[in-house]
Amino acid sequence: MAVDYDGAFAEVIVSRWSETPDEQRNAAESSDRQGQLAPDAPGSYALCDCFHYQRGHADVFREVYKKSRCSPPSKDERLLVVDIGAGAATVAVGLGEALKRSQRQRVDYRAFDPNPMMQEIGREILGHLGADFGSADYIESLDDVEFTDVDRLLFTFSYVAHQDTVAPAHIDSWASIIKRAVGEVDRAVEVIYTTANLDGGALADLERMLKEANVVNKQHRIDVQVRRRFPDSTRGDGPIGWDEQPHRWKVRAEHWILRT
Repeated sequence: MAVDYDGAFAEVIVSRWSETPDEQRNAAESSDRQGQLAPDAPGSYALCDCFHYQRGHADVFREVYKKSRCSPPSKDERLLVVDIGAGAATVAVGLGEALKRSQRQRVDYRAFDPNPMMQEIGREILGHLGADFGSADYIESLDDVEFTDVDRLLFTFSYVAHQDTVAPAHIDSWASIIKRAVGEVDRAVEVIYTTANLDGGALADLERMLKEANVVNKQHRIDVQVRRRFPDSTRGDGPIGWDEQPHRWKVRAEHWILRT
């Protein structure tokens, strides 16, 4: 049984967006934003991004995961997913669609995002999808993650690499938790990232730090061709439908395998 994202989208996101005043809508949809979302941005900005882009970004992650060498958790193991820059649990949507229900029930999903509205929306999305996961919730700090008795571990980054508000201190904290995990988890630690197909960005710095720590074992570039999908009504009125466009997402994606 597939996860019911359309139902979650209608109840959690469309219901809010349809009640957002036009003035706030127009500001949130301004081309000046160019996909940027600061932790202290108005809630309408986060809601706008969820309404227009979560479906598409979840499509991308789903297809990247399916083409990656990251195998689903077997019946004798649990997979801990730590989603950094999680937005409104977009990775959980994509992962939920990629896995069978029996596999989802062996996944423990932990989301981290500094934007309060993204956390609020994400928690409600997980409320709809979370029954299919072993456990699913947001964490307040990456320091809260424990790796004791973890069978398998996957870190995910979905469209966070080119956010202007990502500072060197944030990248340092990402590298720190990943290096700690590599030292504490018996099996290889994995990373999957998806981002806009642009040069540089935070993940280039993260890659350099992990290579300097000698924990990068293998890296695999993942090429996907995913058509863009958007809600077919810009105001979110009426039944949920998706407008699939001929253009594809320009995405860069990789799967890393990390060991000491």
